[in-house]
Amino acid sequence: MLRKNCGTNLYLEVYHTQESRKSKLTSPIICNRADAWLGVGYYFWMDETFAHNWGNDSKKTTGYYDIYSALIDEEGILNATFDEKEYYFFVKSIEKARKYLAKTLNGINLQNVHRFLADKVWPHMGIKGIIFDDIPHNAYNHGRIYSDIKPLYYTKRIQIVIFDTKNIVTFVPHLLNEECK
Repeated sequence: MLRKNCGTNLYLEVYHTQESRKSKLTSPIICNRADAWLGVGYYFWMDETFAHNWGNDSKKTTGYYDIYSALIDEEGILNATFDEKEYYFFVKSIEKARKYLAKTLNGINLQNVHRFLADKVWPHMGIKGIIFDDIPHNAYNHGRIYSDIKPLYYTKRIQIVIFDTKNIVTFVPHLLNEECK
């Protein structure tokens, strides 16, 4: 994870991808889709490469995408990727939500799990965002190869979701009008 000085503080440098627009963004766009895998929030990539991949795969409406860079204050951010204790807390929280939802009429699905966590867990614990990863796999589209050492996919696709915009210190254009491939 890249960190950058801003004044006397050190912040995470991350990337936010959106369709290219005539008016450039001055703040990130919140994701409130039902399938948002870490819940409703502002999503960023830790690695610029994955910000490009997201633009090419998911931000194709205009044929172009923009990447913005941001500095993120890690205060209150649950690091479920690199901190063992926080990872196990994240897993226990998901299990708690799953067990609760299994007993209610709400049912277990991604949206209900995140709604439960957003209402019952994260605010009470002071969680303002989550760093989490998934393991990439070689995609059929675009001929993208994450690893030529099958099945060793050693590069993590790390994202951060921010629930509290106070953690977003800066937000500026990084690369504009990137053509979708």
